[in-house]
Amino acid sequence: MIKIFLLVILLLSSSVAIDKLYFLPKDSKKVQKDMEELFKNAKESIEVAIYNISDRKIVEVLNDAANRGIKVKLYFYKKKAELSDKIDAVKVMDKLHTKLAIVDKKIVIFGSANWTSESFSENYEVIYISDKEKIVEEFNSFYKTIKKDK
Repeated sequence: MIKIFLLVILLLSSSVAIDKLYFLPKDSKKVQKDMEELFKNAKESIEVAIYNISDRKIVEVLNDAANRGIKVKLYFYKKKAELSDKIDAVKVMDKLHTKLAIVDKKIVIFGSANWTSESFSENYEVIYISDKEKIVEEFNSFYKTIKKDK
């Protein structure tokens, strides 16, 4: 009986949906930690489209992911950070104002915040993380349009 109970708990916990909304600067530490964990646990790919990226911790985790063999693709307009040469980083025209990441084509991170220290610690921003299939599907399609427009 205990084995069945534990199996049910395990199955339920592994199928818990991700649906989190963060308000910055209040939730800055929490969202940075959650983003870092998602990037650290990526299995295949991290696709990013961001206007500006310079937050040291986020850049470090993306570099680590690329260095361990995760396919990291980054479209950006501005970056003030050293990126691993294993990250496929492509500067795009100034029309890129989006702030999003797609992890393993299954989890999306998006919102108003650039990934800078100031955005996380000083600005009033929102970030949403979701694995809802419809939302992720739409962001995967949107990301493809950015790739075509570069």
